[in-house]
Amino acid sequence: MKKIAILGNGVTAVTAIREIRRLDEEVPIDVFSDEKHAYYPRPKLINYIRGDVDEKQVIQYDTDWYENKGVNLHLSEAVHDIIPASRSVLTQKETYIGYDRILMAVGSHPFVPPIHGTEKKNVHVLRTLDDASDIKEAVKGTGREIIIGGGILGIELAAAINKDGGEPIVISNIGTLLPDQLDQGASNILMTRLQKIGISVLMGFSCNQIQGHEVATGVVSDKGDKVKGDLVIIATGIRANTKIAKDAGLEIGPGRAILVDKHLQTSERGIYAAGDCIEWEGICWGIIPVALETAKIAAKNIVNEGSAVYEGTTPSNTLQVAGIDLTSVGLFNPRSTEYESIVMADSEEGTYYKAVTKDHVVVGGIALGNKKVAFKLRKLIRDKINITDQRRTIFDV
Repeated sequence: MKKIAILGNGVTAVTAIREIRRLDEEVPIDVFSDEKHAYYPRPKLINYIRGDVDEKQVIQYDTDWYENKGVNLHLSEAVHDIIPASRSVLTQKETYIGYDRILMAVGSHPFVPPIHGTEKKNVHVLRTLDDASDIKEAVKGTGREIIIGGGILGIELAAAINKDGGEPIVISNIGTLLPDQLDQGASNILMTRLQKIGISVLMGFSCNQIQGHEVATGVVSDKGDKVKGDLVIIATGIRANTKIAKDAGLEIGPGRAILVDKHLQTSERGIYAAGDCIEWEGICWGIIPVALETAKIAAKNIVNEGSAVYEGTTPSNTLQVAGIDLTSVGLFNPRSTEYESIVMADSEEGTYYKAVTKDHVVVGGIALGNKKVAFKLRKLIRDKINITDQRRTIFDV
């Protein structure tokens, strides 16, 4: 193999680099990034905003890491086009030709709903280190910070701003916090815990306008309700980056992401995709465990075509949300009657445990507030243990 191009420099890209180098120490690799910074984990941006680390400490792999791996890192050099027939990569600086394989690790971008006034000053999104720096600076001069979106990013942002002395309020257009990780019961427990540490939460508020002439002064709902604030951060999810793929004629799936097969190959032979930008068997994941797994599978197939098969990922989130341990795994909120749920909630302790079973075997669950319960749930799911005799003690640790 002559050389490989990787578009993007996030966790998918660096994971693929490590795997490629494990299999082939010599093949030339070019990595293209539209950012000026080398690799940093995006979850670390919250630590930066919170003041736990400085900008230099956010960077996990500096340019020396790439050099030691024999990788040519092209920072501040965004790819604007690829030519599948010749496997060429075009940037504003140069045209690079003759790649044997191309990996699309282009990730995603923040989704901004059709809210009037998003162009105003003091309205932000968070995706890059530069975004985080802008938010960190903006928080210093504000009285109240409004976070639109009740997902992981929105809650983590609120907690970071709260610790830094701010007065954040989280607004969400639905009635459940972290809808991709929690059911309603767990959401209610989490909301109570957040309010106890000074984070306000307003549910069922569908924002359709940001107030202010040139600078944001608050938000207005579709019902005319108003919330005043000096800073607005939109954290309403992500969308796959597909423009380069679409312009190159690669097939885009109904989920608006780059369509890949079981080998993570796109509709063009020799061009692979992994991470947030892909759609596999109708699923668009957008979570770190999938980025890691698909990067490794794609890398194996880039080096040895057809050598590895992606069979999906069991959704599993283990994280700290505003300092609260949270794990959700597998099918945690099923709608079908073929599933049963075992639930234990303690509003005083702020804990919530749930095990979802099918035919007396745990297939999913939630553990809010206790790592040991989370570990036990994951083990029960992994080992497919019949829990008929454990129903009363399933959450004992």
